Amino acid sequence: MSVNNPRFPHSCEIIRFAKSEDPMSDEETGVVIYKGPCRGYSKLTTSVSGEVLSSYRGLALPLKQDEWTSDTIPQEGDKIVLDKGSYKEYGEVIDSMPGNLGTHLLWRYVRN
Repeated sequence: MSVNNPRFPHSCEIIRFAKSEDPMSDEETGVVIYKGPCRGYSKLTTSVSGEVLSSYRGLALPLKQDEWTSDTIPQEGDKIVLDKGSYKEYGEVIDSMPGNLGTHLLWRYVRN
């Protein structure tokens, strides 16, 4: 009997949207800055009043700090599409924490 427990069991895309160069246009163009394996997880926090805030999530990526560039590192406001196999979650990056063992993102869950 073998156990299948991969470190990064999910797949995800991180998309950066930029406004069009045309000042009369409201169009935004999306550029995928990361597409690949990841691990999505709940990051339960509490407010000052003791309420549990469950709309915050974590995302672990296998890319280390030196594998990002200033143009590709996830930034606040980038969009996330997390594919957990049986369903997808959508959100927005709040903060990124790249390190020597990988990158962790804090993101806000939004309904698509």
